[in-house]
Amino acid sequence: MLLGDIPSTDVIREAKAERVHVTPAFNGENVPHFLDLAARGLRDREAVVVLYPTWRPEAATRLIRFARGILRTDRIAAVPLALPPLALSLVADQLAFMAPHVAPGVLVSVAHRLAAGVFAGAWVNSVTKLEHVQAGIGEHVSSYLTRTGFMVSAVPWPNIHRITSAHPVAPIQFRPLDPVIVLATQQDGDADWLQSRFQPAIGAVSMTFTAHQPLSSAYWGTRKYAEFVAFSGHQQALQNVIKDTQCRRCSWCSEPTALSICPFCFMAQPQPSVAPTRQQPAAQAAAPRSAPPADGSFGPAPPQGDTGPPSAGVASPAHTSH
Repeated sequence: MLLGDIPSTDVIREAKAERVHVTPAFNGENVPHFLDLAARGLRDREAVVVLYPTWRPEAATRLIRFARGILRTDRIAAVPLALPPLALSLVADQLAFMAPHVAPGVLVSVAHRLAAGVFAGAWVNSVTKLEHVQAGIGEHVSSYLTRTGFMVSAVPWPNIHRITSAHPVAPIQFRPLDPVIVLATQQDGDADWLQSRFQPAIGAVSMTFTAHQPLSSAYWGTRKYAEFVAFSGHQQALQNVIKDTQCRRCSWCSEPTALSICPFCFMAQPQPSVAPTRQQPAAQAAAPRSAPPADGSFGPAPPQGDTGPPSAGVASPAHTSH
């Protein structure tokens, strides 16, 4: 489930996350609808996973706490993700697609890995009101120049690049696994820059424009933007994320999780023990070999008679007297 006015991208037609629009003021709007969805999720799967943007947390966290109290359950997990609207919509639908196949605790753990596996940003005409990516004085001043555009990266690393004819695209520091697919949405932005500059730079096989995201203008701090999210379209991409997520049973509620704190019961998880590295014993220094004596012998002559027990497996001859 996703809290916020963040419509689906429709890129995954087999499954879509439930959406509940929550106003920042938390005036009770859609609260009954959320409680009904949560109760149904608890009946069907005995757990509910709720995503919300970290940049608009107040109403979401209050609503989740309210639902846990009213429904008397700790099986509602809150998953805050620091993603722009378009990327958050994509990840929510990816998780909805995976939900029937993995445990709820695994789903929460996978959410953070999916969020780290996309490249999300936007073309914007100004960064003067950009809050979620820090802009320097130079970028603020450049925003007042005519015909200025910026490439802003939010995930996986924040970055602001002023677009010039010599450098129309910032160096691509992260690229998802091939084939790369780009989703985009724009409002009075430079869609041509997305198609002719950004798409070739990241090596995407396709670019699809999706429905308008109502929260994008507020997130990017401007009414003129062209938002994008690049992700892997490989058929094994989601399965690989699950395989790479090492979960262990919560020590309190037994829910599998890869997080340091269980998202359901909030119990801190013990860190996985690391076997101590066995140090190899220092090699004993070889005894210095003495110089051979002048007569050419190498040590005292062996004693006559018995020289100790026989070697294993060799019978000792009988001792006879004369």
